Formats: sequence, structure tokens, C-alpha cells
Amino acid sequence: MGFLTPLFLIGLAGLAVPILIHLTRQERGKPIRFPSLMFLQRIPFQETSKRRIRHWLLLIMRLAALTLLIAAFARPFVRGGMLASVGGPGPEEVVVLLDNSYSMEMGDHWERAVTHARSVVGSLRPRDRASLIVFSETPRLVHRSIPDPARILATLDTLGTTSLATRLAPAVKLAATTLAASTLPRRRVVFVSDFQRTAWSPDPDATLPEGTVVENVVIEGAESENLALTDLELGRESAGRRDRVTVRARLVNTGAAASDAEVTLAVDETDVETVAVRVDGGGAAAVEFAPFTVTAPFTRGEMRLAGTAATGLEQDNTLNFVASPGGDLDVAVADALGPGDSNLYLRGALGIAEGAGFAATVTRGLPGEDALDGTEVVILNGGPFPGGTQGDRLRAFVEDGGGLLIALGERSSVPSVHQEFLPATVGPVSGTGGERRLGFLDYDHAIFEAFRGPRSGDFSQAVFYRTRTLTPTDGQVLARFDDGSAALVEGRRGTGRVLVWASGLDRFWNNLALQPVYLPFVHRVTRYLSRRGEVMPWHLAGSTVNLGSLAETAGSWEIPDGAVAMEPGGGSVPLDPARPLLELDQRGIWEIRPPGQRVDHPPALAVNVDVSESDLSKMDVEAFLASVGSTVSGAEADGGQAVGVEGGVDVREEDFEKSQSFWRYLLAAAFLLMVSETLLSNGLSRHRVKEEVAVPLADSGRTVNVTGGKVPGA
Repeated sequence: MGFLTPLFLIGLAGLAVPILIHLTRQERGKPIRFPSLMFLQRIPFQETSKRRIRHWLLLIMRLAALTLLIAAFARPFVRGGMLASVGGPGPEEVVVLLDNSYSMEMGDHWERAVTHARSVVGSLRPRDRASLIVFSETPRLVHRSIPDPARILATLDTLGTTSLATRLAPAVKLAATTLAASTLPRRRVVFVSDFQRTAWSPDPDATLPEGTVVENVVIEGAESENLALTDLELGRESAGRRDRVTVRARLVNTGAAASDAEVTLAVDETDVETVAVRVDGGGAAAVEFAPFTVTAPFTRGEMRLAGTAATGLEQDNTLNFVASPGGDLDVAVADALGPGDSNLYLRGALGIAEGAGFAATVTRGLPGEDALDGTEVVILNGGPFPGGTQGDRLRAFVEDGGGLLIALGERSSVPSVHQEFLPATVGPVSGTGGERRLGFLDYDHAIFEAFRGPRSGDFSQAVFYRTRTLTPTDGQVLARFDDGSAALVEGRRGTGRVLVWASGLDRFWNNLALQPVYLPFVHRVTRYLSRRGEVMPWHLAGSTVNLGSLAETAGSWEIPDGAVAMEPGGGSVPLDPARPLLELDQRGIWEIRPPGQRVDHPPALAVNVDVSESDLSKMDVEAFLASVGSTVSGAEADGGQAVGVEGGVDVREEDFEKSQSFWRYLLAAAFLLMVSETLLSNGLSRHRVKEEVAVPLADSGRTVNVTGGKVPGA
């Protein structure tokens, strides 16, 4: 209930007037004139009058009439509840978008946001329909166009924040889709968010339907200081098969004042070191711990703020990581010419690596049996596939899990007895058709996945002058030249892998070795063949990983049958062996376990939050609303009324009051009360008992009856 002109309610003070009239009114007697008072005897008479209300019904009717008259001038209206449907605006489709990103954990932001969402849902009218969308990185439609507010209110009690950042554009798109499917004449969207600057990137597809009323509720408070850990890096120093890991990160202070903090490093749930850090207001400071040795696979690590410094947002006070021992990867480069210029670029690429690198040896022909046992990858760089017993040893090496890369050159040949071992048939040299470039790369494959982005590497600049013709047999083509011929073919043999490259790895047949992509390309091919792969020490919350691809790339673990992913919060997610995709929507350590079992150091993934969400600076809300197709002046969570735009006309309180017109009914009721009060008061006046006053006549013994009058001097 509201009043359009509430100042008229001051007139309620006038209700005291009828009461004062009833308490102070005195009936005056009508004087009777006598020609002479000589015959009247003066008798001393004392009169007392007790002021009291005699006609309560008459008083109540007068007060009610005045109350209705004042209320009519105040022009009442109703936004929600049962009365809102009486003469009010048509039914409305309301979509409530509730931000549950982890920045809403600041102070009491989440509690205030839920409270406001409850107030919006609780004010709906019987014919209205409501939808609830919770959003962070991606939106989720919890309830869609239902007429039962109680269900939404019950759901709001069960919701909580996530580990994800805020993205407004997907939420706007989902709200637009929900509104577009509605047949109700009026539509409204209520945004409840802290409206961070990083949450919005203009999107031409993120617009609301025309005529939508938009109400924005900005959740904000005095809290602004926050310390966040970010930019986690693991530096590796390898000595043979041993890895020494150095953990580094940055501590960011969003507050204005400098802060002293303590940061603790824990490995496998055991605190190993604590360092003190001082960070200036609005600045950042480096955090580094002493190296430690990784002895077990999937060693879990945690860097966290300790003590009183762990204030503000909780989820950015911790960084998680997973590390496994590796050491240098043993690579044998076999060349018929031995060490020389033909291996210059390949040896240089393998000699440059961050962390765990490559221990490469160049030999003339295949290494000996003892040397081959300790090798993980063999590269035949322009030489022939060995025959006889050496060829059998090489085949056994691959089938037992080793990796083989064959870079074809002028001297490359394959004995017929080993031809079926390769995934493609090697043909003659092709170079008469002019220069060629790579026209197709399988970016879904582990080798080329890192080059998917627009600035992640450009293979199109590599020019190939001469190649060998490849005819795939049972292999998978990972790259093709622009004329459609195969450039890189993969085959599986036993538990190992074979890659055949149609050109050389030096600069005689192509200029790939002179391109920036050469170094990462050689590294990814070699690591892929070794089955060690490059397992990321941590993932970003909200990302989706293919566990099958990770297991295949890493080579050190497999997904057991019926495996489940154990969430950091204690829940579990069953994995589909045919499509083992896992959405990492919670920060912490995710474990891959067989059902009903608990094993030591199972395969694990570390997940950290997107630290951009820790930036609590506000966006230009008006610009955002203009981008989504409406011009709205928003409401603060602590109070205020939002004003929306519907079809270019402001939807204000006047619209509700004008359509409901409760003042007409109030005036009619006041008029009926006034008429009834008049009839009742006249009836009481005609039937009241009149006073009789007896006046004795002097010397006569008779009296004179005076009715309704007063004898002067009596």
C-alpha cells in the first residue's frame, strides 16, 4: 500500500474536531419573556453539568467519514498482494537475476541481495508470473515463469555463492529468452548484483525485448579493503629424475592503506614455510618460498593468507596447485650422419625449456639396447627406419609405451617388412609444385591445442619447399598442406605412439625452424610422444577439462572404470567413460577416484578463482542499462524506488494509482456516511427528551411549567 500524495494524511489530525465538539457542546435554553417578574419568587438554584459523549455511533460515523475523505485526497494505490489485481495494471512477467559470484561474499552483500530478491518476489500479484535466474560465470534458470512465489522464496533460502566470476552478458541473454516466450502484457527484469566493472563487456546480442521495465539493485557497502593472492607460478629445477619446485605468487592489496600479511605454504596438508609480506595500498608484492622436492605424483600444495590478513573475500586468500615428479625427458635423436648441422635447430630447441627440460643425445643410427631402455622418445631425423634386429627393437620400444617421431628427408626409407608399422606409406620426394604452406591443423589435438588462440602461434608463415608424399593407412591426419596432402600423421602401436612428419626439422626443406612456433611445436610433439605431457599445475574456476585427453597426454595415470570426481566440498560427480568432461566450478582440489575407494595420491586437479573478480570497483550502471536496451535509474539495496521505462513512458506510482482509482470508492463511502450521519442526527434531535423547568408563582401556590427553556435568573 502506498499514497500518491501522502501529505494529505496530515489532515488526520482533524479527527480531533468531532471529539472536541461532542465534549464541549452545551445546549442553550430558550429564554421565556414574562411581562413582569413581580409574581415570580426567586429560588436559589445550583446546576452542575458533566461533559460526556452521549451518542457514540454518531461520533464514529463522523470520524469514519473524515478518515475516508482524507484517504481519498491522499490517493492510495497497491503494488502487490490481492488488492493489486483490482483495477490495477495487467499481469506482469518478472525475471529476477541474482548475482551469486564469489565477490558477493564481501561483508553482508549476499544476505542483502537475497533479502531484496525476496521482497521483489513477495510483492507479486496473483496474476503475475516470476522467473529466477542465478548467474556468475554462466547463468542458471532455476524457476521459469511460475505463478507460485512461495516456491521461489523457498529456493532462495537454499542458494549460496559460487567460486566463479561475474559475467552479465550471458545472464541478459537468458533473461531476454525467458521474456520473449511470455504472453503477458507487461515485462520486468530485476538485476540484483554488485555491478563490478569487470563483469560487463558490450555484446550486441545481449539486449532485452522492447518495452521491458528494468530495475537495477546495486549491492554495495563500505567494505573495500581486500588482499588477494594471484599469479601462481611453479619454477622447476631438474637434476636427472628429481624435481625441485619453487612456488611464487603475488599478493595484491585493493585497500588504500599498507598492510602486513603472513603467507603460508602447505604441501600435502603439512605447513612447510611461512613468509611475512608487506604490501602498499593499491599495490602488489611478490611472494616466494624456498624450493622443495616433489617425491610423489599429484602432490597437493596450498598457499594461503594466515592470521588477521585473511579478510575481505575469502576465496581469493588461497591458491591451490598439484605437482608431480618428472625430471628431464630423455630423447634420442638418431641420424645417419650423426651430430652435425642437420640437427642444429632440433638440438637447440630441445636444449631450451623452462622447468623440466629435455636430456637429448644425438647418435649415428639407433642407440644401443641399454641406452634405448632409458629413453622415452626416439626421433629419426632424416634417416632410414632401421632394419633387422634394430628395427625389431625399435618396434618393441614403441609398443611398450615409447614415442617415435619420424622426420622425413632425402635419405629416409622404410623396409617393406616394417612398412605396416607406420601409420602412413612414405612416397617419393615432392617439390615440383612450388612452395606450399600448412592449410589445416587439428586444433582439438593435444599437440595443436595450445595454438588455437589468435595470438598463440602462426603456422601459416612456414614455407615448405620439398616434402615426402604421405598416404595415410590406419593413422590420423593431424596436419595437411594447402594442397590437401598429409603433413603430420599419427598412429598408435601398443601403448606407444608414432608420428610421421612429411618434411625435415632443419631449414633445408622448409623455414619452419626460423618461425616462432618452431620451439613450442617441437616441445609439444616430444612431450606428447613421451606420454608425460604438460599437466597444468592449476585450472581456473569455471573451466571444463577433458579428463580423457589429460590422462592420454600425461601418460602417468588413467581413468579407472566407474570413476567419480570428488568435489572440494565433499560431493561427487560421476564420469562418463565415453565423454569424460568435467566442469570445475569449485575452487580447491578435485580428485579422480574409483567408486567407494580412497587411495593415496589419486589423480587430482587444482582449481583457483579468477582474481579479476576481486576488483570491486563499480561499473557505469547507466551505460550498462543503455547497452541492454533500456534507460533506468536504479535503486540502492538500502532503499529507494526504481523507475523503469516501458514503451518509452515512465512506469511510475501514478500509473498504478490512476488505473486502480481507489479514491473514487473512498469518496463514495464518505458521502454515504455523511448522509447517514445527517439522518441519524436529525432523528436524535426530534426525539430527544426536553427538560421541564417548574417555576412557582408567588402568593398563588401555583407553578408554571417551562419546557426546553430557561427562566432568566434561574
